[in-house]
Amino acid sequence: MNAGILFYLARKTSLCQKQLSHYLQYYGVNAASVKICAKQTGLSPAMAVLLEKHPVVFVVSGGTEARPCAANPIFETLHIPLDAHGEPKRVLRLTGRDMSGYLIESLNQAIVLLPDHPEELNAMLPQACDRLKLKFGLHGEPPPEDDTDYKALVAESMEAHRFKAGR
Repeated sequence: MNAGILFYLARKTSLCQKQLSHYLQYYGVNAASVKICAKQTGLSPAMAVLLEKHPVVFVVSGGTEARPCAANPIFETLHIPLDAHGEPKRVLRLTGRDMSGYLIESLNQAIVLLPDHPEELNAMLPQACDRLKLKFGLHGEPPPEDDTDYKALVAESMEAHRFKAGR
């Protein structure tokens, strides 16, 4: 099965795309289309293009809040009601370490909202893929646990770059 990935106001696109693609391959899902949206006005048109082509679209979006910044605009566009705590009704909440993601389903499609934080993806992808496996009849099992310390990798990379630059 092919899926689309949309990076919306995201900054860690390379790490997230690598991790997401690696995880999805264990279920036979190919990230066939990848789009980047750096403007708030581009979210709906980019989603429309990907949803026209794919049964599943993963939206990886930035933000410093407890959930991806794409969540509220997508909930509003799809007319998903929110409860008294601001959580969407009839939408699967994906629980991460410090953030939440969401899986929105229609009869034959799904949108997976994920934060732009690789360490959060590790916690959310098993939940999302369990549901997608049932919905789309996917085969496969989760990959072995990834205990990569992404913050340390970024810090190490920045330090190496700084050292090479002589700073």
